[in-house]
Amino acid sequence: MEATKQTKMTKEDLHLSWKDKLNIIRDNRYFLMLFPIVMLAVMILIFGVATAGRFFKLSVMKGILSQAIIIGTCATGVAFIYSNGNLDISIGAVLGLAATLGVKAYNVTQSVVVMILATVAVALGLMAFNCTMSVVCNIKTITVAIVVTQIYGAISTLLIGGSGKIDLAMSVAAMLEDDGFRYVAFFGYFIFCVVIYHFTRVGRELRFLGGNENCAAQTGISNSRATYISFLMTGVGVGLAAVFSVINVSAVSVETGSGLGMDVMLATVLGGMSIFGGSRSNAYAGLLGALTVAALNKGLLMVGVSSAFIQGIRGVIFLLLVWMNSERQNLLPSRVQF
Repeated sequence: MEATKQTKMTKEDLHLSWKDKLNIIRDNRYFLMLFPIVMLAVMILIFGVATAGRFFKLSVMKGILSQAIIIGTCATGVAFIYSNGNLDISIGAVLGLAATLGVKAYNVTQSVVVMILATVAVALGLMAFNCTMSVVCNIKTITVAIVVTQIYGAISTLLIGGSGKIDLAMSVAAMLEDDGFRYVAFFGYFIFCVVIYHFTRVGRELRFLGGNENCAAQTGISNSRATYISFLMTGVGVGLAAVFSVINVSAVSVETGSGLGMDVMLATVLGGMSIFGGSRSNAYAGLLGALTVAALNKGLLMVGVSSAFIQGIRGVIFLLLVWMNSERQNLLPSRVQF
């Protein structure tokens, strides 16, 4: 009898719940590498079949790539913010205001170089302001982001005026397009971020802070310094993305940057990175995730799904992936997220 009971208990102990099985799959080191690639491939195949091959047209692929570069540039930079456990959803508003002031600078000076430098400088300044409000005033980054999103949006609307947009000479956009500025700038920034993030002390400190802020503090790592670095790195990416956005449409409008914050977060989790930071953070998830988000947006529109319904689908996917991909600390005290 005792032997039977022991055997029964052993079988019960060995039985894994569906949550345990899911965690085993999620914690596998190959999961984060393969899951995003498989999801992108399956999505492309589904949309290709659903649109009778129209999804594979060159014009459609170019449109997806153009949108993915904007999202990917922002997501690559925002990885630095996410890695140490912070969250900023004001990216779209920052991009919109930076693009507005950049186009205005060009219209005054007629200099493309001034436009690019002004756009990046404004984005850097705005992200530095966000960071200062958080570090100096001890306000949660997400709270700061919610407030400044409204402020930056209002300023952009006032600067643009009643017309709703400010045009940029099409010859300027065409010149930058023909010179391949977007691709050179994006890959230069992407490589720079990967090197800083994965091969320097700065990147290691950011991931350590995201994994466990209390333990990181015991080693002497400065949370304030790391936060400023992460926001400034993001500022450069958002500034470049603002230039890319202007090149796409030869104008800036009150809608520029709208919904970008959600796209960036979705690209991050679709690329296999947790928005809660920690050791799983990386600088390249945003690129793969951006391609997936751009393909998802375009594919759903091509099959006739309404814009409102697309937002709902993206929200469901985002929540599902955050649940699957977020780290759960069980032993050591970790950062309080909200």
